Amino acid sequence: MFGKARGMTYRWGIAGTGRIASDFVDGLRQLPDAEVVAVCSRSADTAQKFATHRNIPTAHSSYEALASDPNVDIVYVATPNSRHRSDSEMFLHASKHVLCEKPFALNAVQAAATIATAQSERRFIMEAIWSRFLPVYVALGEVLATQPLGRISHVAADFGFVAPTQRAHRLNDPALGGGALLDLGIYCLHFARFVLGGHDSVVAHGELNDQGVDVDATYTLTYRSGATATLRSTTKHATPCTATITGERGVIHVESRMHNPPGFRVQLHGEAERYHRYDEVGQGLRHQVHEVHRCIDNGFIESPRLTHSETLAYAQSMDDIRRQLGVRYAVDEIA
Repeated sequence: MFGKARGMTYRWGIAGTGRIASDFVDGLRQLPDAEVVAVCSRSADTAQKFATHRNIPTAHSSYEALASDPNVDIVYVATPNSRHRSDSEMFLHASKHVLCEKPFALNAVQAAATIATAQSERRFIMEAIWSRFLPVYVALGEVLATQPLGRISHVAADFGFVAPTQRAHRLNDPALGGGALLDLGIYCLHFARFVLGGHDSVVAHGELNDQGVDVDATYTLTYRSGATATLRSTTKHATPCTATITGERGVIHVESRMHNPPGFRVQLHGEAERYHRYDEVGQGLRHQVHEVHRCIDNGFIESPRLTHSETLAYAQSMDDIRRQLGVRYAVDEIA
């Protein structure tokens, strides 16, 4: 289904029952043209508890059942990282549109395959990098477009917190696509690309846990313009979770947490600081849904604001960083 009749709503199914799925349901319910009609889990009991708690009419005990549900138009994929490709492709083959949580896939080979499936099925899919659609990021983009800093020389961003240490936790287990890079580092990579565009090269170093996934990594990106970006992601240390953009005329400071900040400060040489604040109702997850609906309304299979090629670029960058760190997943087809 592309487009909808005036006054109709898009019917969403939720694949997964974790915290992000619950937060996403809250965001959907802030929108008049979205309805949450179903949720699924591999456990019937888990699905039913989530549905009861979140007042969702249908609970499915398998992902396949959600794919077969004729009352679902769009699926939000919030399953473990290791399932993102298989689940997204299953829903696409079932004629559902898809919003897939980041990371879009475990590597670039998987990402390209999923994008090809969306193209062949003529169904919309987008990676849920929700930062891109927040009003504060839109405003930051508008400020940057006026080039107040002149030539930008450096971008810095970090995202880190102390994660649970259980070996089976999703952030620690390579079988689940664990590691700080795929979960947190993608926000830093997104920020650098948002400001500077695509990079030319990356050099990474860091620390792995005893299962071989990254718990702390720093990566330096270089650009054709001469600019650099220093990024850090960690599940071992609590970091400021801020970002800065440095140029020849001043600095922009993005507040914590940099992926969903309350505001940013523009400090130009010799001028008073300007503070841009954007109070958000809820977590702001609903803004990406506006884009999903707009694209489907217009018959798009990708967002012009967050394209398939950009998603593939993130996957390729993370492949390169993981290769340098020595992180390898069983599904990798990296030479």
